[in-house]
Amino acid sequence: MKLTAYKYKIIFLFTAMVLLNSCIENNIAPPLNGDLDPVAEMLVYFEEQGDFVNSPDAPALINAEDVYNNLSSYLIVDIRIPAEFTDGHIAGSVNVQTDSLYNYFEKLNTTLYNKIVLVSKNGQSSAYFTCLLRLAGFNNVYTMNFGLASWNGYFADEWFGVIGNDSGYHSSTTAPVKNNFTPLPEVTFSNPNASIEKRLKERIKKIISEGFNEQIQYRKDYSLSVNDYFVCYGITQLYFASGLGQGSFPLSVLYLSDPAYDLRAVKFLQTMPTDRTIFLYDETGQTGACATAYLRLLGYDAVMLLFGGNQLIYYSMFNYTELIPFTFDMSDIMNYPYVTGN
Repeated sequence: MKLTAYKYKIIFLFTAMVLLNSCIENNIAPPLNGDLDPVAEMLVYFEEQGDFVNSPDAPALINAEDVYNNLSSYLIVDIRIPAEFTDGHIAGSVNVQTDSLYNYFEKLNTTLYNKIVLVSKNGQSSAYFTCLLRLAGFNNVYTMNFGLASWNGYFADEWFGVIGNDSGYHSSTTAPVKNNFTPLPEVTFSNPNASIEKRLKERIKKIISEGFNEQIQYRKDYSLSVNDYFVCYGITQLYFASGLGQGSFPLSVLYLSDPAYDLRAVKFLQTMPTDRTIFLYDETGQTGACATAYLRLLGYDAVMLLFGGNQLIYYSMFNYTELIPFTFDMSDIMNYPYVTGN
């Protein structure tokens, strides 16, 4: 439903009160005539539609066991390249390349399926694209936790190849503070006067068409550049696990994913810099992938670390009860059957 000028005014009054109560600078609020900055308008729209990224639903994980038990009512969309799909895939799944992913969903009658599950080899790219599709309004899309690695050990080599403790850092006992509040990024549209739904469709299609590529949407390892704003996006225990309770990565700034949801407009979203690369790591890479998709959609230069804490501090995570469910090990591999060929 298109937002009316009257509704904009109501939202503005509510947002302004929250902003003032939260001590956030009033630099995203629209004037009283109902006009909104393009990115602020997207934020208002997303929050009105359920604020998926900042909710317990994100990143819409579903376990392999659930998928296996519901193959007759779930649609499995495998987004790997054709050669990987031919080498092995879930029986009945369809292979859709990411450059045509939005068009595929646009033509699909999604109501025919209880759930639609995106799968990739390790769950990283599928979490990224699931978030974008959710923001586009496809609310029954999920990503399989840990990807095909959890389906069968045949696909788990990448996970087992990266998990460990990175020895290239030293923990710091100084926790950096978040940036000062800054204006939102600038995003342009081909038709600024189009409805918010049409502009969001254009923006989401653009971000999806950019793909999921190394150094643009993700990095394979922990290596900071001078322009990085290094972000731990997860729960508090993740932040301190790197120093075994004594500190975290040097320069790493904590943004809570759950339950604080620090990426909300009325919280700390605007402390994300618009002139630097935002480099995120989370527990598994999957929540970080969703956050990265959201930030890029809003115009930020964001990139995530593949496999998150499992790559950086895997063994340290076992010292924290809250982090153990996020560790990938043999117990997560169900060894369900798979098929080869087309």
